[in-house]
Amino acid sequence: MNGSGVNGSGMNGSGVNGRGMNGSRPPLGPVSVVVPARNAERTIAAQLEALARQTYPDPWEVIVVENGSSDGTRALLHRWERRMPQLRVVDCAGDRGVNGARNTGCEQALGDLVLCCDADDVVAPGWMAGLVDALRTDPAAGGALERRLLNGPAALAARPPKTYDALLDTFGFLPYPAGANCGFRKEVWKHLGGFDESYRNGGDDTEFFWRAQLAGYRLAFVPDAVVHYRLRADAWAVARQLYGYGRSHPKLYRDFAGRGMPASRPGDAARAWWTLLVHLPHLVGPADRRATFVAQLALRTGRIVSSARYLRCYL
Repeated sequence: MNGSGVNGSGMNGSGVNGRGMNGSRPPLGPVSVVVPARNAERTIAAQLEALARQTYPDPWEVIVVENGSSDGTRALLHRWERRMPQLRVVDCAGDRGVNGARNTGCEQALGDLVLCCDADDVVAPGWMAGLVDALRTDPAAGGALERRLLNGPAALAARPPKTYDALLDTFGFLPYPAGANCGFRKEVWKHLGGFDESYRNGGDDTEFFWRAQLAGYRLAFVPDAVVHYRLRADAWAVARQLYGYGRSHPKLYRDFAGRGMPASRPGDAARAWWTLLVHLPHLVGPADRRATFVAQLALRTGRIVSSARYLRCYL
């Protein structure tokens, strides 16, 4: 399961890329899987069960970062600690968002390699092995998101399934993996100064992997490292998520326009808003059409709000 390098060569002399002096694969320490968890009582057991079924044969650990849950997540995790010896539960101090939880997990990680997944998804059995194999030769990697297994028609209509043959490339700039399915060498995280905790509702993974590539680190895609990805179940939950994503886009543009991120195209925004106007009756239509309409409305509204906030027009 070889990942293909996406962006140039890695840091020279860092020891992150490449093979050992004799051409053999470099030895690896234990692998650390970081899982942020906030109000995940309904879903995280399925993810932990999936992690327990991984085919990877060498030492690994799971660090679940409890991120201020108000439901029964903490109690459930403590029961799982007794069942799963590889599991450690740690707390994320303060209200630091998903990137704060990832940073906490990376700080606690015993392994040389860090893999990230989410508490509401389900990793496939070969997920860990696939990412680790890629990280033997590339400093960072991402896998494929499968959207059909865990989601109904309305959720799939709002965020349609995509092909599994490449990393995400939403902005026509640099590719990136989802934070729900990625991995990197811990020294990469240290060199970059960790995840940017000011990104809280979108762009959190994009920003990190863009900085990694701009720093010279290669990024691999591993199609065999599959995560079954859970979408929001109803239109208004989708809207909240997509609104957050939309708000992150002008912020990304503020931070990366000087590094080559292209501006949004006014014609695309005009067509999107015209389509929303034409499809306004979908707001009270069938669930799948309503979810699609609300998702796009929320995304575009988030972009407008954040463009005003950051004084960067990205519509």
